[in-house]
Amino acid sequence: MKSSHKILTVFSVVSFLTLAACAGNGVKNEDADKVATASESLIPLFKNYQVNRFVLGNGLRLLIVEDHSSPTLAFQTWFRVGSRDEVPGRTGLAHFFEHMMFKETKNLKDGEFDRILEGAGAEGENAFTSRDYTAYVEEMPKDKLELTMKAESDRMVNLVLSEAGFKSEREVVQNERRYRNENNPDGIMYQEIFDSAFTKHPYHWPVIGYQKDLEDMTTTDAADFYHAYYSPNHATLIVVGDVVPNQVLAMAKKYYGDLPGSTTPVHTVPQEPAQTSAKHKLMKLNIQVEKLLAGYKIPEITNEDIPALQVLQSVLTGGNSSRLHRAMVETGIASGVEAYDLEDKDPSLLIVMANLQKGKKATFAESAMLKEIAKLSREPINETELSRAKNRLNFGFYEGLVSNDEKARFLGHYEAVGNGFELGLKIQNKIQTVTALDVQAAAKKYLDPNNRTVITGVQK
Repeated sequence: MKSSHKILTVFSVVSFLTLAACAGNGVKNEDADKVATASESLIPLFKNYQVNRFVLGNGLRLLIVEDHSSPTLAFQTWFRVGSRDEVPGRTGLAHFFEHMMFKETKNLKDGEFDRILEGAGAEGENAFTSRDYTAYVEEMPKDKLELTMKAESDRMVNLVLSEAGFKSEREVVQNERRYRNENNPDGIMYQEIFDSAFTKHPYHWPVIGYQKDLEDMTTTDAADFYHAYYSPNHATLIVVGDVVPNQVLAMAKKYYGDLPGSTTPVHTVPQEPAQTSAKHKLMKLNIQVEKLLAGYKIPEITNEDIPALQVLQSVLTGGNSSRLHRAMVETGIASGVEAYDLEDKDPSLLIVMANLQKGKKATFAESAMLKEIAKLSREPINETELSRAKNRLNFGFYEGLVSNDEKARFLGHYEAVGNGFELGLKIQNKIQTVTALDVQAAAKKYLDPNNRTVITGVQK
């Protein structure tokens, strides 16, 4: 079986290269320079790394980081579409394409995309969806970039949405939902906190969609969504690794330059009304110990308060010396506590999650949490605590940019939620200037008891 698979993989690669050339998937090499480049720039990233930014005439963004430390590269495609772009009754479409994009295209049979990349030595091939974006990622030897571009540009516009393929993947998604959202206590609580905290905004529904919407979804719904959002003007290509930027640009022009853009659907995202009182919901779950999930409304990622909020988050749960670890874990209330914010395009949540020790009550844990947050609102943290929180964030920032894949993900994330990776650098720089008074002000403004939504999980 292994030998025959290798033969099939080689045949698939050769066949696809021929098809891509015959189908006119891109412009000819000699015509590549004729494709208009709307803009180009060179922007420092960190240390000696720089980002070559290009925007093709059809709206496709291209980010290239040259790093010759190994003969490999990361290739990622980030589409600026997520569950935020769906409408009531049609939830789950963005995540559905995370699955469908690995199916049949006009040039490739079902399964050939995976076999081609596997045969090229690609690793880490994956996809993920959020409220604001959908991303497709892989890593490979540097000499396989052109093969990857051919395959990726093909599925960007040539996906075949057959009834059989649609039904097959919809069933896969429905099973995933049952596993992650319906039969998983953490998944149930996570879905519920957004369902309770938001009443108007699309962040209200889960990224994976509601079960009924998945059942009612049709191939027409899927086709309309694909043609509206899967196009060059909604995408960012990111190439990080052992490459020469001008060569990557020429290749991108060849395979993506003549792909048509699409008209962005008119979609008004409802504004979420201000929350004026705390919300609580008790859930009886199949668990051995009680769980606490508390969410506080925080602003969009571009807001000037985000750096202070990130320092505040580090003060709350950043390591064993953090406020909530000392107040809830060291005292025996919880076995673990953590906080995370989602860095979304629109106002979202800062979430505190705690798994309690056996016999401890979530209501008691909530009181301990509120007590510590109230202290942060009443008086500034000391300089030692402030420095420790900043150092932890600073270490995490650079540690998260070590590999080609991690650099690409940083760029893609901020391109999608902040309309430019420069925002991520700006936030990191501003964190260094955050003061103790800034942290106190952020705690007062956003960690107001009336601004919280609390989900308590108890044993059935």
